[in-house]
Amino acid sequence: MRSIFKFTVVGLILATLLLGLIGCGEEESSNNNVTVSKSAYIINGTAQTLSVLDITKGEMKNDVMAVGKWPADIKIFGDKAYVVNTGDNNVQIVDLVTVKQSGLINTGDNTGPERIAFLDDKKAYITCLNTNSTKAVDLSSGKVTKDIPVGVGPMGIAVANKKAYVCNSAYDFINNSYGKGTVSVIDSSKDEVIKTLDVGTNPLEALTVGSKVLILCVGNYADVMGKLYIIDSSSDAVSKAIDLGTTPSGFAVSPKNVAYITTFGGLIAVDINSGVMIHDASSPLKDFAGGSGIAFSSDGNAYICVADWQGGGNDKLLVMDASEKLVATYKASGGASIVAVKD
Repeated sequence: MRSIFKFTVVGLILATLLLGLIGCGEEESSNNNVTVSKSAYIINGTAQTLSVLDITKGEMKNDVMAVGKWPADIKIFGDKAYVVNTGDNNVQIVDLVTVKQSGLINTGDNTGPERIAFLDDKKAYITCLNTNSTKAVDLSSGKVTKDIPVGVGPMGIAVANKKAYVCNSAYDFINNSYGKGTVSVIDSSKDEVIKTLDVGTNPLEALTVGSKVLILCVGNYADVMGKLYIIDSSSDAVSKAIDLGTTPSGFAVSPKNVAYITTFGGLIAVDINSGVMIHDASSPLKDFAGGSGIAFSSDGNAYICVADWQGGGNDKLLVMDASEKLVATYKASGGASIVAVKD
């Protein structure tokens, strides 16, 4: 018995030393010290999955996790991605270190959430198409704190100057027509609409560049073409309205303050400082025809989704460099249509 006990003690000492060494290794590689690599995150609408392109390595991984029904938006804030699922009435919170769901924001039954924007690390806003309202959300609890009435058919949303700007598409589901497009301006201190601005037909997307709020109006997909509106958030007045001469889809702004807009025929572009078209509908960048979602990285590269809605498996992610050249093409999954970049 004594010899067995001595062996056991020696074994315990060796095991303790070994665990100590292993423990040191684990501490050095724990999630607290892991940084998210520079990546593009692609929403595949048909497959209802998320794909991830490791930009540094040039490696695409498709269908890395499931998203919800009818995903409509993805935004990155910190080391998390927020995926808006219209059909499931929720927003998935995705940990970008593990690329797994880490939380869920429920907007309520039959609310039809569409887009999300962040005031700061404590508060976000989610537009809800079916209730003609925008939800204020406490990010620490993931709970809706207020339902704010806006215009008809709210879609895109952006935040500037401590205000949220909501695109009201004014779509009439019964008559399949569009009313007057407007933008509701929400004061974040009260979570109340303080002004409504008139814009073009079917405003769908919004983004912020400094003090400017850009509103992309798509038109009626027939005889009314798209327009880009620029709102000065200090005065809450439209400073420019730019005719696009075509039906746009998505848009993003480069580090050089040029708005690139996806269309069926290719990318068109507008200098947002001057309001001058750089590439118009008659001379688009045709290598990027059929694009929908687009996002820029800080180095000036653009990542553009091209979805194959026919189900032929030709969905792809295109990469455009700062000189507007197509430099890479990656196979994506079914219905690749929305993208966000984490630098």
